[in-house]
Amino acid sequence: MFHILKNFLGISFELTIVRKKQKKNRDEVFLSYLETRIADMEKNALLNRGRSYARESVCNYRKILRIWPEFERAAGVSGLRFSQITMDVYSGFMEWCDSRNYMESTKYHYIALVKAIMNSALEDGASCNTIQNSRSFVTRCSAPIYKKVYLGREEISRLAAVDLNGDPLLTKVRDVFLAGCYCGQRFSDYSSLSLDDVETISIEGEEFKALRKIQKKTGKTVIIPMLDDSLLNIIRRWGGKMPKVSISALNTNIKTVCRMAGIDTRVTVYSNRGGRRVKESRYKYELVSSHTARRSYITNLYMDGRLSTEQIRSISGHSSEESFKRYLCQNQEDEAKEIIRRYIGKRGCSSR
Repeated sequence: MFHILKNFLGISFELTIVRKKQKKNRDEVFLSYLETRIADMEKNALLNRGRSYARESVCNYRKILRIWPEFERAAGVSGLRFSQITMDVYSGFMEWCDSRNYMESTKYHYIALVKAIMNSALEDGASCNTIQNSRSFVTRCSAPIYKKVYLGREEISRLAAVDLNGDPLLTKVRDVFLAGCYCGQRFSDYSSLSLDDVETISIEGEEFKALRKIQKKTGKTVIIPMLDDSLLNIIRRWGGKMPKVSISALNTNIKTVCRMAGIDTRVTVYSNRGGRRVKESRYKYELVSSHTARRSYITNLYMDGRLSTEQIRSISGHSSEESFKRYLCQNQEDEAKEIIRRYIGKRGCSSR
């Protein structure tokens, strides 16, 4: 910091100039940096675009905090610094994930988190390594190996009607899951719905209900038209607010509820696990999870053919066409039926 005395129009004044401190490029230990970063996230000393980090994001970083020491032990190293993370380490980590029999999607999810941590360290001056931004440092599968399952409207109706014998936990799980099927949001959003999120939209004097929700993951505001009373009835049934159910309890018990509802067709799925392509035949209920609700809503709206993808994205909150398409779960037979239905529909319209 230094001072300059200036004279302008006979008036003397002093300018204080502060030199901006240059970030010192350090070379911190990967795990130590990550531990500090997570701690700062949890106490809001570190923000994401001015907002607190979502609990889901913090949990994702904790996954790396948990598995990285295991990877280092397997690699025969300890306390890897950022400068030591090379393409050989990248390849070794991916091979280690294969040795643990991780799904391909899980493996790339983990390496994407590693890249995010390395970029944060680079920005903070804790690293000067840029290997993570090279083309060879791939963090995404070239294409999804198989599409996730979704529930059709008839299956959702069966789920809503199944007799749960008064079991309170299964009833909560079923209703929270159905809320996701009716609004297309993430678990963190559909599990916290309340009547406070409901507003009235007036169209030519006629009133309709809609949800206005600020998505926890992105901070984006979405407005979801309530196309029937199903979701509103669920919220009211629980006194105006969805019951508390953890995501782990839902993922464990929704499979039981789906089995009780007769959602038990056999589904052939292909996946990459441990670096090998695997073909499996599974019961559909075994593949249902919290995110199936969101996929079901999006896929069913798309298959209806009434809304454009842009309109569906305005509800789901997807920022890009690419990320949106990953939620479309129809299989090849569904796709063929959709092509025929849309072609006949358009041909019929043109002949009128």
